Order: sequence, then structure tokens, then C-alpha cells
Amino acid sequence: MYAMRNILRTTALPIALNLLGVPFAPAADPLNSLELRPHHITAAVRDLDRAANWYREMLGFTISQRGRHGDISFVELTIPGFGVALIKEPSRIQDAPQTGHGEVRWLHIVFSVPDTDAAYHVLETKGASLAARRAPNGHIESFLITDSEGNELEIIEKSP
Repeated sequence: MYAMRNILRTTALPIALNLLGVPFAPAADPLNSLELRPHHITAAVRDLDRAANWYREMLGFTISQRGRHGDISFVELTIPGFGVALIKEPSRIQDAPQTGHGEVRWLHIVFSVPDTDAAYHVLETKGASLAARRAPNGHIESFLITDSEGNELEIIEKSP
């Protein structure tokens, strides 16, 4: 019975509801019961304009908002389905962003793309500093890129 319910839930039911014009939302994945999805990251930067321009020119983000919250200046950038908020807090941003315990913070942002080889070559032609991890056949499995503030980004190939 479980197998039949699973088949109906994953194939026949969504198709039937779609034909009737009824939106279908499958049950939440038990491993992601909160239905979390990537939304945005926030990165502390030393030069807000330089960092915003880097995300626009290098990765194709658009600026959606710019402003201040008290002493914190910010720029919010977006691509469909994901955002990057860059902040500059003059009283705390020095040469290297630090936690309250004096440890240097490390930011690692991961994006997926349909074709890592193509993305690598586009960013290479734009002058990005890149480090690739290649498969034995030469295909780029993933690569690292550093933004204008020294934050590490990883680009991986989205699995089908």
C-alpha cells in the first residue's frame, strides 16, 4: 500500500491536479521538514562599492537595494532565487573582519551552475582569479573564485 501511495503522490496525483488547474505541493522532505531553500548570504566588506561592482560585473547580480541601518551601510544584490547582502560597519570593519572573540571570519559561498566548464571560461575571460578541481577526463568538477574582498566562492555543477 505504501508503494502505491508513493507512486500516486509522486506521479499520477501531481499530473491529475495539474490538468485540473489545481496547484500541487508535494509533502515536505522529512530531512528538510522546514523546507529550507537558499535565500541569501551576508558578507562584511571593507569597500562596499567595489564589492557590489564585483558581484554585478563578475557574476551578473543586480542591485536591488542600497541604504543604511544605523552605522551599517549595505547593498543588497540578487539573481533569481538567491541574494547577497554586503555590509560595511565602519566601527568594526578593519583589515580582516573578526568575530567577537578576535578570530578572523571566513566566508564561503557556494553557487551551482549547469555547466562548470562554461562558467569557468566566462569568468576566466573577465579576469577572475580561479582555481579548478578537474576530473581525470579534464572536466571541471568545481572551482574556487575570490571576490574583491578576499571572500572565497565555490562554483559547483548542479546535478540533474
